[in-house]
Amino acid sequence: MNTIFKLMMACLLISLAACLKKESSMNMVPLADARVDTEIQAYLRAHNLEAERDASGLYYNIITQGDSVHFVKATSIPTVIYTNQLISGAIVGNSFGATDFDHRPLKDHIPGWQIGLQKISQGGKIKLYIPPALAFGSVGIPGVIPPNAILISEIELVNIK
Repeated sequence: MNTIFKLMMACLLISLAACLKKESSMNMVPLADARVDTEIQAYLRAHNLEAERDASGLYYNIITQGDSVHFVKATSIPTVIYTNQLISGAIVGNSFGATDFDHRPLKDHIPGWQIGLQKISQGGKIKLYIPPALAFGSVGIPGVIPPNAILISEIELVNIK
């Protein structure tokens, strides 16, 4: 009886440990590596810019806070005006007006935008310095954004649905 009890307790503990590990890994945001962090800081210094650093490794500068009433959630559909560029200054994306990306909810955008847009409210504007782990990673977008590229996004949050 004692052996069966110990075996059952061991199985229970292993099951709980597996659940805890899976749950915590799903909620973790990848941290920027030291090289990327240093590169973003060097860019900011070279251009005499200031930005705050989020725990995720995202750097940001709130240009306009917004109405401080209407905030975007993960399931919200944000309408934005944006420009994306690389650290080299090359423009790699631009909305040329307001877009909601065909009704795409915030949770389906890159992690850098998910984190950054929740720092402002409707009518706000933010500049994000996004490490590759929070943008397009080691894959990039072939022909547009190279692998492991730091992305700089300037985003105005026009509306939230």
